[in-house]
Amino acid sequence: MSDDNAKKETELKYYERLNISVLSIGKIKDLLKNDIMDTIDAWSKGKDVEKQCYHIIGPAGVGKTQICYQIAEELTEELWGAHNKENPDNKKEFGCMMVKAPVLSRDDFIIPFPVKKTGEEGFSFKMLYSDFVPKEEDTYGIFVIDEFSRGDHQLQQLLWQIQNEYSVHRHPFPKGWFVISIDNPDDSEYSMDTLEDAAGLRRQLHVYTTENVTDFLDYAIKKKFHPLVIEFIQTHPEYLYDFKSQKLGAVYANPASWEKLSHHLWKMESRRTIDFNEVQIKAAGLVNTNMTRMFLEFARDGKDIRPQDIFGDYKKVKDAVRKYRDEGNNSKMSQLVTSLVTFLTTSMPPYTKQNLNNILEFLLEVEVDTASVFISYIDTFDRASLPFIYMTKIHVGLLKMSTVYREKFYQPVIEAAGL
Repeated sequence: MSDDNAKKETELKYYERLNISVLSIGKIKDLLKNDIMDTIDAWSKGKDVEKQCYHIIGPAGVGKTQICYQIAEELTEELWGAHNKENPDNKKEFGCMMVKAPVLSRDDFIIPFPVKKTGEEGFSFKMLYSDFVPKEEDTYGIFVIDEFSRGDHQLQQLLWQIQNEYSVHRHPFPKGWFVISIDNPDDSEYSMDTLEDAAGLRRQLHVYTTENVTDFLDYAIKKKFHPLVIEFIQTHPEYLYDFKSQKLGAVYANPASWEKLSHHLWKMESRRTIDFNEVQIKAAGLVNTNMTRMFLEFARDGKDIRPQDIFGDYKKVKDAVRKYRDEGNNSKMSQLVTSLVTFLTTSMPPYTKQNLNNILEFLLEVEVDTASVFISYIDTFDRASLPFIYMTKIHVGLLKMSTVYREKFYQPVIEAAGL
């Protein structure tokens, strides 16, 4: 291999080297959940289809581990909850058993122990299977191997058997148990021990995920994260994951660290006040000092234009928006459009004609190529999804309200599409 080709090979992202799909964390959750449900349904119809072991790869903190618990929780309800509302005692649980490969050894799973032979001298040996292994028949769940590639080689060999045969040594898993393994990418930011021979790769269906603001905010709103965290990421979606700090080896913001900060803020709320000096110390250890400064400017000092202000009371921030426009601060104007779209598609607040007028006034202040993000973002959603329907209704409402909006945004889009 030439030096140029070797350099190009090392510059490839891990998902490019594996040549696999890149999906949002929400789409991966739906993919796995639907596959498990389809498999169980096929069994119930007499089709003895195979289970699929999935390998989820993605940066630390994007929610790979969390979606496994969500899958188990949602499958419990979707498979059995609707049938047992009147008889909750009959409701089964779709379990989630998680093992951490870096802190385990092969002997944590199977331990040979001596058993005295009946009526004879000497001992024979049997295998003792640990509590890490599902044993009860007629149970369902997912067995999750976290950080598979950071386990030692002997453990990985055992885990390969689990992924391929759904068994440990000679002990088969109950039929209703599925296997998922989780890894960080084998890139320069992570210390990995990845075995990428053909036999290892074929055992799993590999999917790659990265940070996704919509998925994070949907989860944050559902789980009732602290409003300051939700509003900060809605206003600054670009701060959800700080890849630059991660590459430098510094503490870095990521979905998991924002969730931890939310917990700290709620704990402070229990005192009926938030001590921002304490927030500064704790946030610095979770998302780093630079990100903490920006969070405090937003949460304590109120320096940012929030999308809620544009939506709810545009007059309040109009002068500040026009100042950015007159200064030619296109990056800030673009950030405001993105934050407004992020807020609308994740919170989907009820709106009045006045709210539509606020959105209209704001968009007419913005350059066409910047404001077009508002329209183009609609097509990033599935057409049957609630955000797509919500944003389409707003767009149609704006078209009906203003011929200027229609001429500025709608007509150029139609012409560009050749319609």
